[in-house]
Amino acid sequence: MHTVEITLEQVLLARDRRVLRQRALAARYGGTLLSFTMNIAGPVKDAPLVRLAFQAGLAALDRDLGQPVHRELIQAPTGPEALLVYDRPAPWVKERCLLLEEREAVGRLYDLDVLSPEGEKLSRPQSRRCLICGGPVTVCSRSRAHGLPTIRARTRDILADFAAGHLSALARQALEDEVDLTPKPGLVDRRNTGAHDDMDRPLFHRSAGALAPYFRQFAARGMAGASPRELQSLGRQAEHAMLDATGGVNTHKGALYSFALLLSAMGRCLAEGGDPFDTAAAIAAALPPAENTHGSAVRSQCGGVRQEALSGFPTARHMRGILESAGPLSALVWAMSRLDDSTLVYRGGPQGLAYVRRRAAELLRLPEEALPPALEALDDDLMARRLSPGGSADLLALALFLRAAAPETWL
Repeated sequence: MHTVEITLEQVLLARDRRVLRQRALAARYGGTLLSFTMNIAGPVKDAPLVRLAFQAGLAALDRDLGQPVHRELIQAPTGPEALLVYDRPAPWVKERCLLLEEREAVGRLYDLDVLSPEGEKLSRPQSRRCLICGGPVTVCSRSRAHGLPTIRARTRDILADFAAGHLSALARQALEDEVDLTPKPGLVDRRNTGAHDDMDRPLFHRSAGALAPYFRQFAARGMAGASPRELQSLGRQAEHAMLDATGGVNTHKGALYSFALLLSAMGRCLAEGGDPFDTAAAIAAALPPAENTHGSAVRSQCGGVRQEALSGFPTARHMRGILESAGPLSALVWAMSRLDDSTLVYRGGPQGLAYVRRRAAELLRLPEEALPPALEALDDDLMARRLSPGGSADLLALALFLRAAAPETWL
Protein backbone atom coordinates (compact mmCIF):
# COMPACT_ATOMS: atom_id res chain seq x y z
CA MET A 1 0.00 0.00 0.00
CA HIS A 2 1.37 3.40 -0.97
CA THR A 3 1.86 5.70 2.01
CA VAL A 4 3.15 9.26 2.22
CA GLU A 5 5.63 10.30 4.87
CA ILE A 6 5.29 13.92 5.91
CA THR A 7 7.68 16.33 7.57
CA LEU A 8 7.38 18.40 10.71
CA GLU A 9 7.14 21.48 8.52
CA GLN A 10 4.05 20.05 6.79
CA VAL A 11 2.45 19.32 10.17
CA LEU A 12 3.09 22.88 11.33
CA LEU A 13 1.74 24.36 8.08
CA ALA A 14 -1.43 22.27 8.41
CA ARG A 15 -1.83 23.51 11.97
CA ASP A 16 -1.44 27.13 10.84
CA ARG A 17 -4.04 26.67 8.09
CA ARG A 18 -6.40 25.10 10.60
CA VAL A 19 -6.05 28.07 12.97
CA LEU A 20 -6.84 30.48 10.12
CA ARG A 21 -9.97 28.52 9.22
CA GLN A 22 -11.02 28.40 12.88
CA ARG A 23 -10.79 32.19 13.08
CA ALA A 24 -12.75 32.62 9.85
CA LEU A 25 -15.51 30.27 11.03
CA ALA A 26 -15.67 31.98 14.42
CA ALA A 27 -16.12 35.33 12.70
CA ARG A 28 -18.78 33.95 10.38
CA TYR A 29 -20.88 31.83 12.76
CA GLY A 30 -19.97 32.94 16.28
CA GLY A 31 -20.77 29.51 17.71
CA THR A 32 -18.88 26.76 19.53
CA LEU A 33 -16.16 25.36 17.28
CA LEU A 34 -14.96 21.75 17.40
CA SER A 35 -11.69 20.87 15.66
CA PHE A 36 -11.35 17.11 15.10
CA THR A 37 -8.02 15.58 14.06
CA MET A 38 -6.29 12.23 14.60
CA ASN A 39 -3.36 11.82 16.99
CA ILE A 40 -1.12 9.53 14.93
CA ALA A 41 2.56 9.24 15.88
CA GLY A 42 5.23 9.03 13.22
CA PRO A 43 5.67 10.37 9.69
CA VAL A 44 2.64 8.60 8.17
CA LYS A 45 -0.55 10.38 9.23
CA ASP A 46 -3.00 9.22 6.57
CA ALA A 47 -3.97 5.60 5.90
CA PRO A 48 -7.20 3.61 5.41
CA LEU A 49 -7.28 2.50 9.06
CA VAL A 50 -6.91 6.12 10.17
CA ARG A 51 -9.68 7.28 7.83
CA LEU A 52 -12.06 4.55 9.00
CA ALA A 53 -11.57 5.51 12.64
CA PHE A 54 -12.02 9.18 11.73
CA GLN A 55 -15.28 8.51 9.85
CA ALA A 56 -16.57 6.50 12.81
CA GLY A 57 -15.63 9.38 15.09
CA LEU A 58 -17.62 11.80 12.94
CA ALA A 59 -20.63 9.46 13.12
CA ALA A 60 -20.27 9.27 16.91
CA LEU A 61 -20.16 13.08 17.12
CA ASP A 62 -23.34 13.32 15.05
CA ARG A 63 -24.99 10.84 17.39
CA ASP A 64 -23.81 12.50 20.61
CA LEU A 65 -23.91 16.18 19.63
CA GLY A 66 -26.49 16.31 16.85
CA GLN A 67 -25.97 17.89 13.46
CA PRO A 68 -23.60 20.88 13.39
CA VAL A 69 -24.50 24.27 11.98
CA HIS A 70 -21.49 23.98 9.67
CA ARG A 71 -19.28 21.04 8.72
CA GLU A 72 -15.95 21.34 6.92
CA LEU A 73 -13.94 18.22 6.05
CA ILE A 74 -10.33 18.18 4.89
CA GLN A 75 -8.50 15.13 3.55
CA ALA A 76 -4.75 15.74 3.40
CA PRO A 77 -1.47 13.80 3.70
CA THR A 78 -1.22 15.26 7.20
CA GLY A 79 -4.37 13.33 8.11
CA PRO A 80 -8.14 13.84 8.00
CA GLU A 81 -9.57 16.92 9.68
CA ALA A 82 -13.02 18.26 10.48
CA LEU A 83 -14.13 21.69 11.63
CA LEU A 84 -17.62 21.64 13.12
CA VAL A 85 -19.68 24.58 14.39
CA TYR A 86 -22.44 24.01 16.97
CA ASP A 87 -25.09 26.25 18.47
CA ARG A 88 -24.53 24.53 21.82
CA PRO A 89 -22.64 25.83 24.87
CA ALA A 90 -18.92 25.09 24.63
CA PRO A 91 -18.71 23.30 28.05
CA TRP A 92 -21.54 20.98 27.01
CA VAL A 93 -19.72 20.13 23.77
CA LYS A 94 -16.41 19.62 25.61
CA GLU A 95 -17.99 17.28 28.15
CA ARG A 96 -19.32 15.00 25.43
CA CYS A 97 -16.05 15.08 23.54
CA LEU A 98 -14.20 13.96 26.67
CA LEU A 99 -16.62 11.05 27.02
CA LEU A 100 -16.01 10.05 23.39
CA GLU A 101 -12.23 10.19 23.86
CA GLU A 102 -12.45 7.87 26.87
CA ARG A 103 -15.28 5.54 25.85
CA GLU A 104 -13.22 3.26 23.61
CA ALA A 105 -9.53 2.68 23.01
CA VAL A 106 -9.75 4.36 19.60
CA GLY A 107 -10.97 7.53 21.31
CA ARG A 108 -7.45 7.98 22.67
CA LEU A 109 -6.40 8.65 19.08
CA TYR A 110 -8.99 11.41 18.68
CA ASP A 111 -7.98 15.06 19.16
CA LEU A 112 -11.20 16.96 19.87
CA ASP A 113 -10.38 20.59 20.56
CA VAL A 114 -13.33 22.76 21.60
CA LEU A 115 -13.21 26.54 21.23
CA SER A 116 -15.73 28.93 22.77
CA PRO A 117 -17.44 31.58 20.62
CA GLU A 118 -14.79 33.99 21.95
CA GLY A 119 -12.01 31.79 20.58
CA GLU A 120 -10.89 30.38 23.94
CA LYS A 121 -9.77 26.73 23.85
CA LEU A 122 -11.37 24.72 26.65
CA SER A 123 -8.84 22.72 28.65
CA ARG A 124 -9.06 19.17 29.91
CA PRO A 125 -9.60 18.60 33.64
CA GLN A 126 -6.66 16.17 33.64
CA SER A 127 -3.88 15.01 31.33
CA ARG A 128 -4.58 12.38 28.69
CA ARG A 129 -3.33 8.87 29.38
CA CYS A 130 -0.33 7.33 27.66
CA LEU A 131 -1.14 4.71 25.01
CA ILE A 132 1.54 2.38 26.34
CA CYS A 133 1.53 2.57 30.13
CA GLY A 134 -1.68 4.45 30.92
CA GLY A 135 0.12 7.16 32.87
CA PRO A 136 -0.05 10.91 32.17
CA VAL A 137 0.97 11.36 28.56
CA THR A 138 2.77 14.64 29.29
CA VAL A 139 5.18 12.86 31.65
CA CYS A 140 5.91 10.04 29.20
CA SER A 141 6.30 12.50 26.32
CA ARG A 142 8.80 14.70 28.18
CA SER A 143 10.89 11.75 29.32
CA ARG A 144 10.51 9.87 26.02
CA ALA A 145 9.70 6.81 28.08
CA HIS A 146 8.49 4.81 25.07
CA GLY A 147 10.16 4.67 21.68
CA LEU A 148 8.38 5.71 18.49
CA PRO A 149 8.26 2.12 17.09
CA THR A 150 6.44 0.97 20.24
CA ILE A 151 3.93 3.83 20.04
CA ARG A 152 3.33 3.25 16.31
CA ALA A 153 2.80 -0.49 16.85
CA ARG A 154 0.32 0.19 19.66
CA THR A 155 -1.49 2.75 17.50
CA ARG A 156 -1.86 0.27 14.66
CA ASP A 157 -3.14 -2.42 17.05
CA ILE A 158 -5.77 -0.01 18.37
CA LEU A 159 -6.85 0.96 14.86
CA ALA A 160 -6.97 -2.64 13.61
CA ASP A 161 -8.92 -3.88 16.63
CA PHE A 162 -11.36 -1.01 16.28
CA ALA A 163 -11.82 -1.66 12.54
CA ALA A 164 -12.63 -5.34 13.05
CA GLY A 165 -15.13 -4.61 15.82
CA HIS A 166 -16.70 -1.67 14.00
CA LEU A 167 -17.26 -3.56 10.73
CA SER A 168 -18.58 -6.58 12.62
CA ALA A 169 -21.12 -4.42 14.47
CA LEU A 170 -22.26 -2.83 11.21
CA ALA A 171 -22.66 -6.26 9.58
CA ARG A 172 -24.72 -7.60 12.48
CA GLN A 173 -26.91 -4.48 12.48
CA ALA A 174 -27.50 -4.83 8.74
CA LEU A 175 -28.75 -8.41 9.18
CA GLU A 176 -31.07 -7.32 11.99
CA ASP A 177 -32.36 -4.30 10.06
CA GLU A 178 -33.10 -6.49 7.05
CA VAL A 179 -35.22 -8.99 8.96
CA ASP A 180 -37.06 -6.19 10.79
CA LEU A 181 -37.95 -4.37 7.55
CA THR A 182 -41.69 -4.78 6.87
CA PRO A 183 -43.51 -5.76 4.71
CA LYS A 184 -41.31 -8.12 2.70
CA PRO A 185 -43.08 -10.61 0.38
CA GLY A 186 -42.52 -14.23 1.30
CA LEU A 187 -39.89 -13.31 3.89
CA VAL A 188 -39.71 -13.21 7.68
CA ASP A 189 -40.51 -9.74 9.02
CA ARG A 190 -42.59 -8.01 11.70
CA ARG A 191 -45.80 -8.92 9.85
CA ASN A 192 -45.36 -12.71 9.71
CA THR A 193 -42.88 -15.50 9.00
CA GLY A 194 -43.44 -15.37 5.24
CA ALA A 195 -43.15 -18.65 3.37
CA HIS A 196 -41.22 -20.24 6.24
CA ASP A 197 -42.62 -22.54 8.90
CA ASP A 198 -39.31 -22.97 10.74
CA MET A 199 -38.17 -19.35 11.11
CA ASP A 200 -39.19 -16.14 12.89
CA ARG A 201 -37.62 -12.79 13.75
CA PRO A 202 -36.14 -13.82 17.13
CA LEU A 203 -34.42 -16.73 15.40
CA PHE A 204 -32.83 -14.39 12.85
CA HIS A 205 -31.67 -12.07 15.61
CA ARG A 206 -30.08 -15.00 17.47
CA SER A 207 -28.40 -16.04 14.26
CA ALA A 208 -26.99 -12.55 13.67
CA GLY A 209 -25.66 -12.47 17.23
CA ALA A 210 -23.97 -15.83 16.79
CA LEU A 211 -22.29 -14.67 13.57
CA ALA A 212 -21.03 -11.32 14.92
CA PRO A 213 -17.82 -12.70 16.56
CA TYR A 214 -16.96 -14.44 13.29
CA PHE A 215 -17.61 -11.28 11.30
CA ARG A 216 -14.98 -9.65 13.50
CA GLN A 217 -12.56 -12.48 12.79
CA PHE A 218 -13.12 -12.26 9.02
CA ALA A 219 -12.15 -8.58 9.06
CA ALA A 220 -9.18 -9.21 11.36
CA ARG A 221 -7.89 -12.15 9.34
CA GLY A 222 -8.28 -10.14 6.17
CA MET A 223 -6.02 -7.49 7.68
CA ALA A 224 -3.55 -10.24 8.60
CA GLY A 225 -3.50 -11.55 5.01
CA ALA A 226 -5.23 -14.88 5.65
CA SER A 227 -5.41 -17.29 2.72
CA PRO A 228 -8.70 -18.29 1.05
CA ARG A 229 -8.33 -21.73 2.63
CA GLU A 230 -8.04 -20.20 6.12
CA LEU A 231 -11.08 -18.02 5.46
CA GLN A 232 -13.03 -21.05 4.25
CA SER A 233 -12.20 -22.89 7.48
CA LEU A 234 -13.41 -19.91 9.51
CA GLY A 235 -16.57 -19.85 7.39
CA ARG A 236 -17.32 -23.46 8.33
CA GLN A 237 -16.90 -22.59 12.02
CA ALA A 238 -19.25 -19.63 11.61
CA GLU A 239 -21.84 -21.81 9.89
CA HIS A 240 -21.72 -24.34 12.74
CA ALA A 241 -22.18 -21.54 15.28
CA MET A 242 -25.19 -20.25 13.33
CA LEU A 243 -26.79 -23.68 13.18
CA ASP A 244 -26.14 -24.25 16.89
CA ALA A 245 -27.89 -20.95 17.67
CA THR A 246 -30.89 -21.75 15.47
CA GLY A 247 -31.35 -25.41 16.25
CA GLY A 248 -30.18 -26.43 12.79
CA VAL A 249 -32.22 -23.91 10.80
CA ASN A 250 -30.42 -22.24 7.88
CA THR A 251 -31.15 -18.59 8.54
CA HIS A 252 -28.10 -16.83 7.07
CA LYS A 253 -26.02 -19.28 5.06
CA GLY A 254 -26.12 -17.21 1.88
CA ALA A 255 -25.61 -13.96 3.77
CA LEU A 256 -22.71 -15.49 5.69
CA TYR A 257 -20.94 -16.32 2.42
CA SER A 258 -21.31 -12.76 1.10
CA PHE A 259 -20.44 -11.01 4.36
CA ALA A 260 -17.45 -13.26 4.96
CA LEU A 261 -16.02 -12.43 1.55
CA LEU A 262 -16.63 -8.70 1.80
CA LEU A 263 -15.42 -8.33 5.39
CA SER A 264 -12.25 -10.28 4.59
CA ALA A 265 -11.70 -8.16 1.49
CA MET A 266 -12.26 -4.93 3.42
CA GLY A 267 -9.78 -6.07 6.05
CA ARG A 268 -7.17 -6.83 3.41
CA CYS A 269 -7.71 -3.47 1.72
CA LEU A 270 -7.42 -1.66 5.05
CA ALA A 271 -3.98 -3.21 5.48
CA GLU A 272 -2.74 -3.27 1.89
CA GLY A 273 -4.95 -0.93 -0.13
CA GLY A 274 -6.98 -1.89 -3.18
CA ASP A 275 -10.61 -2.25 -4.16
CA PRO A 276 -12.70 -4.37 -1.74
CA PHE A 277 -15.07 -5.62 -4.45
CA ASP A 278 -12.26 -6.77 -6.73
CA THR A 279 -10.56 -8.35 -3.73
CA ALA A 280 -13.75 -10.16 -2.68
CA ALA A 281 -14.19 -11.45 -6.25
CA ALA A 282 -10.62 -12.78 -6.25
CA ILE A 283 -11.16 -14.58 -2.93
CA ALA A 284 -14.41 -16.08 -4.25
CA ALA A 285 -12.65 -17.29 -7.39
CA ALA A 286 -9.99 -19.01 -5.27
CA LEU A 287 -12.60 -20.98 -3.33
CA PRO A 288 -14.29 -24.10 -4.74
CA PRO A 289 -18.08 -23.87 -5.23
CA ALA A 290 -20.07 -24.86 -2.17
CA GLU A 291 -21.76 -28.23 -2.08
CA ASN A 292 -24.90 -29.49 -0.31
CA THR A 293 -26.62 -26.09 -0.39
CA HIS A 294 -29.80 -24.84 -2.04
CA GLY A 295 -27.61 -22.85 -4.40
CA SER A 296 -25.53 -25.85 -5.41
CA ALA A 297 -28.69 -27.87 -6.06
CA VAL A 298 -29.85 -25.39 -8.72
CA ARG A 299 -26.45 -24.10 -9.89
CA SER A 300 -27.07 -25.15 -13.48
CA GLN A 301 -30.28 -23.06 -13.56
CA CYS A 302 -29.06 -19.80 -12.02
CA GLY A 303 -25.84 -18.12 -11.00
CA GLY A 304 -26.84 -17.49 -7.41
CA VAL A 305 -24.77 -15.80 -4.73
CA ARG A 306 -21.44 -17.16 -5.98
CA GLN A 307 -21.87 -15.49 -9.35
CA GLU A 308 -22.76 -12.26 -7.57
CA ALA A 309 -19.53 -12.52 -5.58
CA LEU A 310 -17.40 -13.40 -8.62
CA SER A 311 -18.75 -10.26 -10.31
CA GLY A 312 -17.87 -8.01 -7.35
CA PHE A 313 -21.40 -7.76 -5.89
CA PRO A 314 -22.87 -5.47 -8.58
CA THR A 315 -26.46 -6.05 -7.45
CA ALA A 316 -25.77 -5.13 -3.83
CA ARG A 317 -23.85 -2.04 -4.94
CA HIS A 318 -26.72 -0.88 -7.14
CA MET A 319 -29.16 -1.56 -4.32
CA ARG A 320 -27.10 0.68 -2.09
CA GLY A 321 -27.69 3.50 -4.55
CA ILE A 322 -31.43 2.83 -4.43
CA LEU A 323 -31.28 3.01 -0.63
CA GLU A 324 -29.95 6.54 -0.96
CA SER A 325 -32.47 7.69 -3.59
CA ALA A 326 -35.63 5.82 -2.60
CA GLY A 327 -35.54 3.41 0.32
CA PRO A 328 -35.05 -0.21 1.40
CA LEU A 329 -38.36 -1.51 0.11
CA SER A 330 -37.63 -0.13 -3.36
CA ALA A 331 -34.16 -1.67 -3.24
CA LEU A 332 -35.62 -5.06 -2.32
CA VAL A 333 -38.23 -4.93 -5.09
CA TRP A 334 -35.58 -3.95 -7.64
CA ALA A 335 -33.47 -6.98 -6.67
CA MET A 336 -36.50 -9.28 -6.83
CA SER A 337 -37.19 -8.09 -10.37
CA ARG A 338 -33.69 -8.96 -11.63
CA LEU A 339 -31.78 -11.35 -9.38
CA ASP A 340 -31.07 -14.98 -10.24
CA ASP A 341 -32.34 -15.97 -6.81
CA SER A 342 -31.35 -19.58 -6.09
CA THR A 343 -33.78 -19.73 -3.13
CA LEU A 344 -36.69 -19.03 -5.48
CA VAL A 345 -35.45 -21.54 -8.04
CA TYR A 346 -34.98 -24.17 -5.34
CA ARG A 347 -38.53 -23.65 -4.04
CA GLY A 348 -40.43 -22.96 -7.25
CA GLY A 349 -38.18 -23.83 -10.17
CA PRO A 350 -37.52 -21.43 -13.05
CA GLN A 351 -41.27 -20.76 -13.21
CA GLY A 352 -41.29 -19.53 -9.60
CA LEU A 353 -38.33 -17.24 -10.28
CA ALA A 354 -39.98 -15.83 -13.40
CA TYR A 355 -43.26 -15.23 -11.55
CA VAL A 356 -41.62 -13.27 -8.74
CA ARG A 357 -39.54 -11.27 -11.20
CA ARG A 358 -42.63 -10.31 -13.16
CA ARG A 359 -44.64 -9.33 -10.09
CA ALA A 360 -41.72 -7.30 -8.71
CA ALA A 361 -41.27 -5.50 -12.04
CA GLU A 362 -44.90 -4.41 -11.82
CA LEU A 363 -44.31 -2.96 -8.35
CA LEU A 364 -41.32 -0.95 -9.53
CA ARG A 365 -43.71 1.47 -11.22
CA LEU A 366 -45.18 2.43 -7.84
CA PRO A 367 -43.86 5.28 -5.70
CA GLU A 368 -42.19 4.33 -2.40
CA GLU A 369 -45.23 5.37 -0.32
CA ALA A 370 -47.52 3.07 -2.35
CA LEU A 371 -45.30 0.02 -1.91
CA PRO A 372 -46.36 -1.25 1.56
CA PRO A 373 -49.97 -2.25 0.71
CA ALA A 374 -48.86 -3.73 -2.63
CA LEU A 375 -46.11 -5.67 -0.90
CA GLU A 376 -48.54 -6.99 1.69
CA ALA A 377 -50.72 -8.35 -1.11
CA LEU A 378 -47.70 -9.94 -2.78
CA ASP A 379 -46.63 -11.32 0.60
CA ASP A 380 -49.94 -13.16 0.94
CA ASP A 381 -49.58 -14.45 -2.61
CA LEU A 382 -46.01 -15.74 -2.16
CA MET A 383 -46.88 -17.33 1.18
CA ALA A 384 -49.63 -19.31 -0.56
CA ARG A 385 -47.15 -20.34 -3.28
CA ARG A 386 -44.40 -21.13 -0.72
CA LEU A 387 -41.99 -18.80 -2.53
CA SER A 388 -39.31 -16.84 -0.68
CA PRO A 389 -36.86 -14.41 -2.36
CA GLY A 390 -34.15 -15.14 0.20
CA GLY A 391 -31.32 -14.18 -2.13
CA SER A 392 -32.74 -10.69 -2.57
CA ALA A 393 -33.08 -10.36 1.21
CA ASP A 394 -29.43 -11.33 1.71
CA LEU A 395 -28.28 -8.73 -0.81
CA LEU A 396 -30.47 -6.10 0.82
CA ALA A 397 -28.62 -6.76 4.09
CA LEU A 398 -25.34 -6.41 2.22
CA ALA A 399 -26.50 -3.11 0.68
CA LEU A 400 -27.50 -1.83 4.13
CA PHE A 401 -24.04 -2.75 5.36
CA LEU A 402 -22.33 -0.97 2.46
CA ARG A 403 -24.34 2.19 3.13
CA ALA A 404 -23.36 2.17 6.81
CA ALA A 405 -19.70 1.22 6.24
CA ALA A 406 -19.18 3.65 3.30
CA PRO A 407 -15.85 2.12 2.22
CA GLU A 408 -15.31 4.79 -0.42
CA THR A 409 -14.65 7.29 2.39
CA TRP A 410 -11.73 5.36 3.87
CA LEU A 411 -10.20 3.23 1.16
